[in-house]
Amino acid sequence: MTSFQERVDCLKYLKSNSTNWTSGNEEIDNFIQEMQLKIGYHDDDIIFEWIPYNQFYDIKEVSKNGFITIYSVIWRDGPLYWDKQNNKYTRVPNKNVALKRLHNSQYLINFLIDEAKKYSTDKLGHEINEIYGISQIPDTNDYIFVLNNSVSLVKWTSGFKKIDDFIQEAQLKINKCDDIIFEWIPYSQFDEIKEMCKNNFMTICSAIWKNGPLGYVDRYNTYSRDSNKKITLKCLHKSQNTIEKVLNKARIYSKILDIYGISQNPATNDFILVINSITWTSGNKKIDDLVQDIQLNNKYDGIVFEWISYDRFDKIKEKCNYGTITEYSAIWKDGPLYYKRDPNQEVVLKCLHDSQNFIDFLIKKVKMYMKNYRYDNFLKLYGISQNPDTKDYIFVQNNSINWISKNEGIDDFIQEMQLKTHDFATKVFEWIPYIQFDEIKEICKNKSVSVYSAIWKDGPLYNKLYERDSNKKVILKCLHNLQNPLESLTNKAKVYSKILNIHGISQNPVSNDFILVLNNIITWESGNKVIDDFIQEMQLKFNDLLFEWILYNQFNEIKKIGESSSVTIYSAIWKDGPICKKNQHNGNHTKYARDSPNKEVILKCLHNLQDPVEFVIIDEAKKHLMKEIDRKMFKPYGISRDPDTNNLILVLGSITWENGDKIIDDFIREMRLNNKLNDIIFEWIPYNHFNEIKEVDKGEFATIFSAIWRYGPLKKQLSGDYARDSNKDVSLKCLHSSEDPIEYVKKYLTGESNKKVFKPYGISQNPGTNEFILVLNNIAWTSGNKKIDNFIQEMQLKFNDLLFEWIPHNQFNEIKEINKNNSTTICLAIWKDGPIYKNQRIGNYTRDSNKEVILRCLHNSNDFVDSVIKEARKYLVKEIDRKIFKPYGLSQNPDTNDFILILSNITWTSGNKIIDDFIQEAQLRINNPLFEWIPYNQFDEIKKIGKGGFSTIYSAIWKNGPLCNKNQWNGSYERDSNKVVVLKYLDNPQNLHNLINEFINKVKAYLTNMINNDNILKMYGISQDPNTKNYIIVLYYAEGGDFNNWISVNENFNHFSWKKKLTILFDIACSLKYIHGKNMFHHNFHTGNILFNTPVIGEYVNKTYISDTGLYGEIVNKDKTKIYGIIPYVAPEVLKGSPYTQAADIYSFGMIMYFVATGRQPFNNCAHDHNLVLNIYKGIRPELNESEAPKSYVDLMEKCLDSIPNNRPNITGLCQSLWSISISNSEIEKAENYRNSHLSSLMESRQIPNHSQAIYTSRLLNSFTRELQ
Repeated sequence: MTSFQERVDCLKYLKSNSTNWTSGNEEIDNFIQEMQLKIGYHDDDIIFEWIPYNQFYDIKEVSKNGFITIYSVIWRDGPLYWDKQNNKYTRVPNKNVALKRLHNSQYLINFLIDEAKKYSTDKLGHEINEIYGISQIPDTNDYIFVLNNSVSLVKWTSGFKKIDDFIQEAQLKINKCDDIIFEWIPYSQFDEIKEMCKNNFMTICSAIWKNGPLGYVDRYNTYSRDSNKKITLKCLHKSQNTIEKVLNKARIYSKILDIYGISQNPATNDFILVINSITWTSGNKKIDDLVQDIQLNNKYDGIVFEWISYDRFDKIKEKCNYGTITEYSAIWKDGPLYYKRDPNQEVVLKCLHDSQNFIDFLIKKVKMYMKNYRYDNFLKLYGISQNPDTKDYIFVQNNSINWISKNEGIDDFIQEMQLKTHDFATKVFEWIPYIQFDEIKEICKNKSVSVYSAIWKDGPLYNKLYERDSNKKVILKCLHNLQNPLESLTNKAKVYSKILNIHGISQNPVSNDFILVLNNIITWESGNKVIDDFIQEMQLKFNDLLFEWILYNQFNEIKKIGESSSVTIYSAIWKDGPICKKNQHNGNHTKYARDSPNKEVILKCLHNLQDPVEFVIIDEAKKHLMKEIDRKMFKPYGISRDPDTNNLILVLGSITWENGDKIIDDFIREMRLNNKLNDIIFEWIPYNHFNEIKEVDKGEFATIFSAIWRYGPLKKQLSGDYARDSNKDVSLKCLHSSEDPIEYVKKYLTGESNKKVFKPYGISQNPGTNEFILVLNNIAWTSGNKKIDNFIQEMQLKFNDLLFEWIPHNQFNEIKEINKNNSTTICLAIWKDGPIYKNQRIGNYTRDSNKEVILRCLHNSNDFVDSVIKEARKYLVKEIDRKIFKPYGLSQNPDTNDFILILSNITWTSGNKIIDDFIQEAQLRINNPLFEWIPYNQFDEIKKIGKGGFSTIYSAIWKNGPLCNKNQWNGSYERDSNKVVVLKYLDNPQNLHNLINEFINKVKAYLTNMINNDNILKMYGISQDPNTKNYIIVLYYAEGGDFNNWISVNENFNHFSWKKKLTILFDIACSLKYIHGKNMFHHNFHTGNILFNTPVIGEYVNKTYISDTGLYGEIVNKDKTKIYGIIPYVAPEVLKGSPYTQAADIYSFGMIMYFVATGRQPFNNCAHDHNLVLNIYKGIRPELNESEAPKSYVDLMEKCLDSIPNNRPNITGLCQSLWSISISNSEIEKAENYRNSHLSSLMESRQIPNHSQAIYTSRLLNSFTRELQ
């Protein structure tokens, strides 16, 4: 059921059934109406209403306090609900409900309404807050809330107003099925009360609650009690005098635990908090405050941090001892609390020796852990306990992870690293005691670092797998002589944590050197602090590659491939290969590994350096590191040093060449710096890299060659890396000496489409002629005419959605003339290479070879280049024109020198300059490019289907069909071939050439104002019958025909219910509203100009169209005193000679309402002559049987037909009135019942023939209106 229809049906029901009952109080009635108006968007909404008190019987008092009395009653009629099965509203009789009587509420109306608003009418299964309405006890005048009684909310009361108000407030906040129902619980409800622990402030007991808490049962969609529930009683000593403190405690526990309510010990008067779980206390105020503070700030998805009594642990076993810490495994009997407890959970106890003397240190460690806690942290700290014998405090955690060393700074860093660990595959960063390492063997050593291999006995711990990978081979990187030990250590650890799966930190107990424990990958250091610091900075800054120090003995097969005064270039094989980034499939974790041994690399050896060598190599490295595209393209792997020459070396994955000319090299470098990731890499290309060079074309400014580029361009791969596309076919555009190569290149690099279409790969130079060469992917032809070439380049820079270009005439085959006039010849041709188009799916440009195109040859245009440019520009300025006509470019006939405009779609011409100019204006200015001149020979199967007063109507098949936006994805236009259309032949062709402007103005008004409405008949264009010279308007074909025809076919009249009548009339009125909104009027509004999309009546609604808007009367008529139309549909003031207004359209609509109600044309039983005109002017109107239509419908029709125009509704009022009638259920039902019971007689009435002189086609009416003049 739609929300619109649901609202209408609900309002109808309430209007006809519910408004008989009112409270008698205006404020309450207004509030009830406000609540009812919110109905309609959910099937399960409760209908809020006024309920007379005599509707209730079997009234029983349930509970009472000073202000409120609760009753259980039976409601005779019951609440109103939506019956989904039968699609209607119905009541549930004899419903058990609760009455909440508010004493003396007749004096507190605003309070009453505010209280009612706290309840919900949104029935989503939450019966706790459901309110059906308001009633009143006639004897006391007390108002009553009528509530759902599936749960008794106020059965028990404490007798303390503050507590009862608090309980009611808590209950009113309930909005979910699984919310706990907070209540007052009598102490007599508890059995088997056993004391568990006690201190000065409270006693904790376990107990059985006989009735048990209220809970929602999904299966039965109701609430019930969980009887004999085991709970915890937290007795607050001497609390009877501090009720506010009790309530504060209740608020606190409601955030962190399942608290069921409040009770009171009748013997001690102590208040009791009734909760689901036990919460222990340590006896130390600082620790208890810490625990409570953490609980209060607990995120709802987190495990509850708590004090855990030591006697709750079983099977305590020592695992290891680290001097200040002893680690135990144990079974926690109760288990951690996470929504509910997980009993008998295995945990780790970290016993901190002598910690009873360092409470502040203990608290600081816990606070640091909690500061960055997330629910998916690997380390879960459940709480604190204490060994009763040694008094040592204990951290209770989920695993054996080490996070405490002897150094506070390192402990903080380790915990910080652990809190960043979230995914399953990550190894946990930890403190690793040195005694954990076996088989320690030195690998290499310098003054700052010693590298060892070792076996880690326990091995690393994997996040959330809770298992260690024992006897793991690792690398120990021992750091000597650190100046700032903590800062240096943590900085290096951060670097390795990003790239090398660092396991943790350790310390050599003999030398006290700190140790980084790494995965089994070695990274070296140079021993030069400046270079090592730079490498570390790069490793921290960039994680898309690992920049490192590389030992020179790692390189084999070193070969010189280039040399200059300061640089020598070598190729080499790197034995170990680079450390590569690998994304893991089982998480977001990134792994680095050496998996490309024997990698071919480039060694860029710097020599003869004057500045300090380390700074020069760093500057050179930065050129390749700072931009992501450079890192991907050149792959700077690191720095090395030749031990024989001491020269520093930059190790790269790829290289680009340079020309040696500073201006050109700087320009190429600038182009590369401006590159985006997916751009082609622009570079200098040595001429000897080209093979098979062949001349293709030659002009005044350039010569075009094809060639094979041996190494090919640097191209981005799917992996994101760059590689060369070898043996690439390219075009070489050799620039004659007058051209500046840099300025010429910029032309191809400015426009986005130019870069993607022509793909300028770089610059080269012919060593024989010294001419510079632009290396391109596609050939860019030139016309030889500077103005034309500049215009083409301007268009290429301006538009990215199509490539406008110069096309040599020899590119066209199979040229066939298809139309010709004095100024233009239209030819069809095959373009061999075809246009360049963008593949939307992959974003690349390619040519569509052997493409059929239109050549529009512009006669004598060689001497009028500006006119050629102006004509081409018409098709390029607007995006929609570029998509429809697809102007591909310009060419030139070598025999005639005429310029040619190449298009995708034909734009025909009529031969009449005024009409052709108008059509072009319509396409380019009126924003209706689909309007066109259509040659008459495009039409097949022409059949006459109707005759009007001033035109003849035919149907036809349009062979090519209209241009349609068929591909919504890319916005391209195609023709909808063999389209059925309507041809409207206009009369009086002999005079039309003299009054063509009048005709055009009417068509222009139609196109300008009616184009954006789907209910106004679409106009495709203009044509002309070559034999009769009649001009033809080509329109959309509405298959259902006009209203009079539609109602007579396929038994449509029989099924034309009042609901469908009103829907169609409302649709027509909305279309007329659009016309009036344009400050226009139809001028000829009748059933013949209302068309239907289908001939069969629809289940819901048929689409209607209004035709002939503004196209009335004789086209040649300039006499504004002439009156046209169908007499019954023309307003009386118009018949008298007054100007046509929008009010006259409303009069015509009134006659259409008569036709809709009866199925008969107005005044079909009399001649349409001067007598009828006089009668209409005197106020005679067609009459309706009063039972034949809803009364409000008849009233509206009569208003529309009022003789005084100002008394008629405007179009907005008309639409609103139709809407009101459509929801008047009783009137519509009465009229529909009459229609169904008299259908046969109504059919007979329709079959009575019209009077022979009743004319329902438009004509000139002045001969009938003279007596009124």
